[in-house]
Amino acid sequence: MALGFTQTMQAVDLIEKSGAVANIVGLAGIGKSALVDQLAKRNHAKLFTTVVSLLEKGDLAIPVPPLTDKSFVETEEYGTLADVQFGYSHTIIEIIKYAERNPKTPIYWFLDEFNRGTSDVQSELMNLVLQRRINSVVLPKQVHIIIAENPDDMNGNYDVYASDDAITDRTVLVNMQTDVDDWLNWAKENQINQQVIDFIKDNPSFLDHGKDDIKPTPRSWHRVADIMTESGLNYDVDVLTEVIAGNVGSSIAEVFVKSMNESSSNHIDLDDDLKSVIDKLSLVDEVTKQSLVSEYLKSNSQLSDDFCSRLYAYVGILSPDGQYAIARTFINDSGLIDDLYELATSSESAKELYNLLTEISFNAYR
Repeated sequence: MALGFTQTMQAVDLIEKSGAVANIVGLAGIGKSALVDQLAKRNHAKLFTTVVSLLEKGDLAIPVPPLTDKSFVETEEYGTLADVQFGYSHTIIEIIKYAERNPKTPIYWFLDEFNRGTSDVQSELMNLVLQRRINSVVLPKQVHIIIAENPDDMNGNYDVYASDDAITDRTVLVNMQTDVDDWLNWAKENQINQQVIDFIKDNPSFLDHGKDDIKPTPRSWHRVADIMTESGLNYDVDVLTEVIAGNVGSSIAEVFVKSMNESSSNHIDLDDDLKSVIDKLSLVDEVTKQSLVSEYLKSNSQLSDDFCSRLYAYVGILSPDGQYAIARTFINDSGLIDDLYELATSSESAKELYNLLTEISFNAYR
């Protein structure tokens, strides 16, 4: 049985808290890295990531000559022997340094694309996964190891190496699959471009299924969302189609761009007459309304009296959740909230907006 994003995260959390090592198996781009990142944030853990497929033998630890005279040992029968030491990778050193500075903070070490590392590399990682040891270095107790693999039955689509039976026996396998509802919830929480969210909601099979050489994945749709946020509604259709096709395939890209062009005819310009905009916003659903206000905020790089006045009015007609989302955007961007605070000393509209956002944030934590 395969689990979606949310259930896989719960399973990995349970496995790690039990003291075992979770092994997430799923297709490339399905969201394994995003899952571990989100789990680390949820558990207030420090995350370190090593892409095993990029490692060569000796990258984690390599023998080095003795560094001091004390490293030479004199024997009666075997002469002078050198006590060979090891040089360790920057990641291992950073993990140990962080653990010493933060002894109570959990650490996640994510070994991604584990079975795409060569057999020699996997052999070097054996003691790390099985005994939490690399040569003479023992990992701090607060370090939790999570590994991720790609399926090994993909008809040559993945250049994977068979995992050692000891790894398979000592880790807990969790099969992960794409779940549309999970992805849509994740996209909404992370304020992914609303046009992409709406498109996947209407075409759920396109999230990870396509007929072209380039297949769509949750990760590639995240890139498309970034492209749409950057391009807005001002783009050359042929250029945009080609760029999106490079992420999700030509067939889906054509359908997506056509859908965007059809919906753009109903776009509400929030810089139009304020009363007219308010009337139009009152006719659209809450998700679209919040998305338009959010994009309006992100598209304005400089605060002004008119912008503050408009944003104050737009925030006022959003639901409590929508109001909090806008307030959180300001709070998470220290430069933006500082600029608003400074402008509020000389602008009444900026002062009203600042007080409104402050009140929304305060009420959210009551």
